[in-house]
Amino acid sequence: MAEIKCPACWNDIPDDSETCPCCGFTLRSPQRTNIETHTSGQYNENTTNNLQTFSQKTVNPRDTVSEREKKNKKIIGIAIALIVIIICVGVANSNREKSKTAGYDYKGYSSDYYGRTSYPKTGNEGALYKAKSYLNTSAFSYTGLIEQLEYEGFSTSEATYGADNCGANWKDQALKKAKSYLDSSAFSESGLQEQLEYEGFTVDEASYGVKNCNADWKQQAAKKAASYLRSHSNWTRSELIEQLEYEGFSYDQAAYGASQNGL
Repeated sequence: MAEIKCPACWNDIPDDSETCPCCGFTLRSPQRTNIETHTSGQYNENTTNNLQTFSQKTVNPRDTVSEREKKNKKIIGIAIALIVIIICVGVANSNREKSKTAGYDYKGYSSDYYGRTSYPKTGNEGALYKAKSYLNTSAFSYTGLIEQLEYEGFSTSEATYGADNCGANWKDQALKKAKSYLDSSAFSESGLQEQLEYEGFTVDEASYGVKNCNADWKQQAAKKAASYLRSHSNWTRSELIEQLEYEGFSYDQAAYGASQNGL
């Protein structure tokens, strides 16, 4: 075995000595084994493997959120598609109903307002349908209905056909018209007779309406007097009575009307 000199005491000592056996001088630090390095490497390798294994077994939260968002987006997309389909179907049905209500078919017929039936728009049948429609909402004399149908564009012959075949009782129409007048204004007996004749009713028809409308002519005089006083508040009693007599009321009726209004 080779020897070396101790730097401290200069004695000969084996060259593999860590300390001098003579003076105890430390020649070199103890050699470290590779255990730590090996262990560290093994730890790092094992740790890496364990982490890889753990990452394979553990679900990434971000991956979970991403999958949930994808599912939600898919559900929302399906819901929107269903809503769009429902709206489109509703619009299509609405358009079909409108076409049924307003459109004309190949026979020249048109759906009525409710879309439940069809009716002719022109010719004799159209005039007849229109005549009945008018009589369902208002009262007309025979000549008045013909004039109205002509105003709607029907010819005189078509309008006459409609009036002749509508099944109206013209006396009943005169009575209905008389009541509608009394609902909106005040008339004397003679004044209402004249108004009905002006509407085209015959004398007999107008007389029937006046006699059967159950009007209280004194009360009609009072209503008429009140309407005059609303527009001419400075009228005297005699002036008001005179005006009511001019409207066709008798003196007694006119006097009653004036008294009921404080004159």
